[in-house]
Amino acid sequence: MTPRQTIWTCLVISLCLHWLLLEQHWHQAPVPSGETVVVPVNFDLSVATPGTIGLSLDQWGADEQEKTDHADAARRLRQQALKKFLAQVHSAVEHRRRPPGSDLDDLIGNVRYRFRIRPDDTFSDIVMLHSSGDPRLDAAAREAIRSASGNVKRPAILKGRSWTITITVKYQYSL
Repeated sequence: MTPRQTIWTCLVISLCLHWLLLEQHWHQAPVPSGETVVVPVNFDLSVATPGTIGLSLDQWGADEQEKTDHADAARRLRQQALKKFLAQVHSAVEHRRRPPGSDLDDLIGNVRYRFRIRPDDTFSDIVMLHSSGDPRLDAAAREAIRSASGNVKRPAILKGRSWTITITVKYQYSL
């Protein structure tokens, strides 16, 4: 047999085999009992945390992202509320720095105090960090902090917390 005849013979045999295989009916034989068996398949991987129903990985990631977004939004709200509250505390102290009838109008200086704002909005642990050099200004600033204690109410989002802050009370002309 020549090589050309061999190739043609193999090609004819291959075509016959393909034709026979294509003629076969490739379907599943029925189950002998006559019932169809259905196997539930869920290709979503589930993640179950205690106390929750299992979630797919996509849902889990979305929920975690959503929780993170909510936590960030709550943190930003607390920061804004704290910033506003501390500005109100500073303003309350500044408004009380010159008691009525005082003789401080001709004095200039800055006094720095540190104090603690307790959860009930009162101030404690008032400590002078930097003196103005004039005991009257130092005492007036301390009295301004004491008189502002408890007068500024914090927003509900900041309830139950305490802070230690440093504030500079400025005594200058026309301020």
